[in-house]
Amino acid sequence: MQHLAKAIFLTLIALTVFLCTFLGNEFRQRLLPNRGQTLFKFIYAPSGSGKGAYLDLTEEFEHEADNITESFNVFRAIQQDGYLLTPMSVIESAHDRLQMDGATEDEVIRNNADHLGQSQNLKVPNVVHYVYTGSGLQFTFVNYLSYRSVGRYIRPEQIFVHGDHVPTGPWWDRTVREVTDIYHVRTIPSKTAPNGKTYRFPAHVSDFMRTEILLRYGGIYLDPDVLVVKSFTPLRQYSAVMGLEAPGRLCNGIMLGVRGAPFLRLLLEQYHSYKGEEEGWAEKSVENTHKLAELYPHLIHVEEKSLDRPSWSETDLLFKQVYNWTQNYAVHLFIRLWPREKRPNGPEDVLTARTMFGQLARRIMFGSSEVKSNLSQTIRSPNRA
Repeated sequence: MQHLAKAIFLTLIALTVFLCTFLGNEFRQRLLPNRGQTLFKFIYAPSGSGKGAYLDLTEEFEHEADNITESFNVFRAIQQDGYLLTPMSVIESAHDRLQMDGATEDEVIRNNADHLGQSQNLKVPNVVHYVYTGSGLQFTFVNYLSYRSVGRYIRPEQIFVHGDHVPTGPWWDRTVREVTDIYHVRTIPSKTAPNGKTYRFPAHVSDFMRTEILLRYGGIYLDPDVLVVKSFTPLRQYSAVMGLEAPGRLCNGIMLGVRGAPFLRLLLEQYHSYKGEEEGWAEKSVENTHKLAELYPHLIHVEEKSLDRPSWSETDLLFKQVYNWTQNYAVHLFIRLWPREKRPNGPEDVLTARTMFGQLARRIMFGSSEVKSNLSQTIRSPNRA
């Protein structure tokens, strides 16, 4: 009897293993229908090259670890790929930047020591990428705060703005006067996925571009409504990093990645099965990304609360209440979901705001989250100065 029970038990275990393997492979096949084939391509094209020139990167990234070298230079690599790099920043010296952001000398020394102290184990280059496509976008006060927070707390070697148009407007003009080392990377984005299907939403163009940029060059990608709270140095030791915004959802509004990171390759391979008009808004960028992280947990580090919380469904915590943001690396504002009357237009709107956003904005502009009673002439909104 005991032998029979043991045999049944072992049979059940074997059946369970078989089903898990079979279902896992079926699941992988749905997410990555072309997995194992040499289909990965690099799409977006340098300016002047016409339509997207497909360059096969499979062989180049065959041994990802071999590409992680101290000699790799992001700025030089972008130049060598033929992109037009235009310096945007008017400000030149670190002393001027120190004066602009109100940081004390001790604060700068601490930040620099943080970077130097851990530089031996870092994989992700200390550069920041933004994607800015389309001519009708308005560069806002919130975008200005995002760049200022990057300059203050990440202090990157360069900030690259990838897109077919240079941002314009008074807040952009102020940004390039107050943040150093900003470069525009002239880019013609493809309107179609690798399988030829037209992107359903403009956001999907950006979703593909941001992942592709990190795979190609490495660095930190930020949506333009992300406010940095502290140095990303501890996160730069991993080959890929994303944040959890809700159960079953990873947000690609903040991503870190090393050049050639395997997880980034997986994210791009999804686009060979892009469904055109049937594609969901967050299907590949958020939902499938989480599924891939569950399938390949060794390829990505997931921050549960420090990058994308509060989430898009918790925006009341941002503009109505005070949330404890002190443990965050960054805060994603999801500004497009705010009521229009709540969207700030300048420093005047956050001087006395007793909200999470008010605290963060004052900290970025003045070096302190404390409520302010008045503004100096230099910090007023450009159209009100």
